[in-house]
Amino acid sequence: MSLRQKIAILGGGIGGISAAFALTDEPGWQDKYEITVYQMGWRLGGKCASGRDKNYGERILEHGLHIWLGFYENAFRAIRKCYEELGWPADKPMATWQQAFKKQSLVTLMEEIDGEWIRWPIDFPTNDLVPGDGGVLLSPWDYVKMLLQFLLKSHDSAPAAATDWGQAIASDVSSVFRKVDTVVRDLLTVGTRALDDLAASADDLIDDVMGLANRTKLHQADALARALPEDPTEHMAEHHQLLLLLLEDFRKDFLARVGDKLFTNNDLRRLAIWLQLGMAIISGMIRDGVIFHGFDAIDQYDLTEWLQRHGVTDRKVWWSTVVRGIYELVFAYEGGNTNHPNLAAGAGLRGALRMFFGYKGAIFWKMQSGMADTIFTPMYLVLKKRGVQFRFFHRVDNLGLSADGQCVDTIQVGVQATVKPEILQQQQGYQPFRFVKNLPCWPDQPLYEQLVEGATLAKQNICLESAWTPWPDVAKFSLKRGVDFDKVILGVPLGALPFICKELIAARSDWQQMVTQVKTVQTLAMQLWFSRDAAQLGWIAPEHALVSSYVEPFDAWADMSQLLEREDWPTTVTVANIAYLCGPLEDAEKLPPPFTDPQFPASQLERVRMQGLNFLQTSVRPLWPLATSPENPEGLDWQWLVDPNGGSGEARVDAQYFRANIDPGERYVLSVKGSTQYRIQSDKSGFANLYLAGDWTYNGINAGCVEAATISGFQAARAICGYPQIIVGESDL
Repeated sequence: MSLRQKIAILGGGIGGISAAFALTDEPGWQDKYEITVYQMGWRLGGKCASGRDKNYGERILEHGLHIWLGFYENAFRAIRKCYEELGWPADKPMATWQQAFKKQSLVTLMEEIDGEWIRWPIDFPTNDLVPGDGGVLLSPWDYVKMLLQFLLKSHDSAPAAATDWGQAIASDVSSVFRKVDTVVRDLLTVGTRALDDLAASADDLIDDVMGLANRTKLHQADALARALPEDPTEHMAEHHQLLLLLLEDFRKDFLARVGDKLFTNNDLRRLAIWLQLGMAIISGMIRDGVIFHGFDAIDQYDLTEWLQRHGVTDRKVWWSTVVRGIYELVFAYEGGNTNHPNLAAGAGLRGALRMFFGYKGAIFWKMQSGMADTIFTPMYLVLKKRGVQFRFFHRVDNLGLSADGQCVDTIQVGVQATVKPEILQQQQGYQPFRFVKNLPCWPDQPLYEQLVEGATLAKQNICLESAWTPWPDVAKFSLKRGVDFDKVILGVPLGALPFICKELIAARSDWQQMVTQVKTVQTLAMQLWFSRDAAQLGWIAPEHALVSSYVEPFDAWADMSQLLEREDWPTTVTVANIAYLCGPLEDAEKLPPPFTDPQFPASQLERVRMQGLNFLQTSVRPLWPLATSPENPEGLDWQWLVDPNGGSGEARVDAQYFRANIDPGERYVLSVKGSTQYRIQSDKSGFANLYLAGDWTYNGINAGCVEAATISGFQAARAICGYPQIIVGESDL
């Protein structure tokens, strides 16, 4: 009789897979646990899943724009170890993590000025640090000092030095030099003046020289912050008062000097945005105790609301493209309505500061294939080799409680499809990959030839990942505590919990509060394939574009042409550029129709297609000025879209890819103000044998991203086995 504990991991997204990886990373884990992952449909990944379309050059189809950030310490730690353990030969595509990820340092923000969209390119310097190497996370006080250094560098190096502001500083320098000349001449004729008068002049000169060395209050504030102890609890209140006074004096002086030029000169406007945002953040972090208590202390405010509380009163600043970019990075629009931005100040600020100041290597890292190929292929292969079992086509329908309500007693599962007996005998289970250019890839549909029901599924075009599918389960069964599982890791996304955790929600008020207060949002995506490269389309930059803060709802765009090497188009089709665009998708209805309505997904996909078509007809010129139509200078010349079917004009749009992420498990987790307190920790589910894994938990980041889900998965594993002991970034302090 086996004494090993049976662990059921429900859901194969980042949270669940990270938990499995951490559990099996412990030496000798096989002697302690049996681990099984239950996954709806045919692939891993959840919101991060991607698939290959064999009908269109094995092109990569994704849920959205998947890019990793340079502060993803735990996610990189796991994937680096995974690639190392995978041990692919050097001639294998993406054999190492360095080949699978490439640095992206240039980010372009779009600004709408007087009705015209202009580009604000920001090149974040790369560094020699390697994500995943570990180390100590920056503290809130570290961010204060780094912000001051950034503001100082931005101020001193800005082209605005040639303006009246710069001329005023030059005038100050000339004035000091004139005083030096006067004192020197007086020294030569000291007998003609009282000695004490000369001493007073010398003292004034010393003060002026010191003032020149710290020629603005910003320089003085920076010097003061660097002189204070590393531990802010050792600071005196007077230190902080002086620091804030210096910054406020500098702000008033700067704004008075630049005057009317502030929003007519691009360089001055951008400098003013950085300075005002940075000083407000520093002020707010000190006044609201973030440097002592962490970022959760301000999560009762929306980020823009909080910025206004701390002195940023001009909407052109608190809703500048810089701030918009932070909101759009995490789809922070309640209900998908772009008129209702909502982002908890602490979660938003924490993420922004880690992104800007805590990155390793580069601010962003682009995957060199689809996310599933890059992340979930190696993870699946390594976990299978370690001994983890996977049950594809197993949808979790309900978690049932024990009679005393203290633990999960049953798990109801719907079997969507069955693997052919001869396949089971030959391959020991469903084999999920199709090889594309010698790389194992997840297809965008099940491999029907392996399934008993495959021909029918293909004929009826059934999507097994949709809650609105008309397809009936081929079987249902119940996993039982003590027989099929002992412990459960719930890695199912937050949006699906009200449907599968009704008993848990009814039993505990904290669960009721979590599912009502922690919000989710629908998202949309559009992928375009062009026969012209970026330069021919009119976007000329030293590296592939990454753009934010553009028109809604397609507010983010990335040039993903690096993926062309991994796709497999026939030689008769010319593909030179790939564009990914994404954004929030407003809820069509307050409550979606029941899952018995199979037409709903198609209607929502058509909504996205129409929004994409409108974008291509009205908003192309600022991005691709050489790709516009002679008849419509703002819209796309359709001939540049790749269409192997030979469509004409607007019909070529139908050969592109659109996605409406409307399913409960596809909805993106938001960090709306006031919601952080309702997130539940991975190890505090309230049920003795249940652990939580996902970016919807209380995990140290508390925002929708890969790193948050990874931390949560690691925390769930640690609660079970004690490993990993150290999880970088799960606390601010």
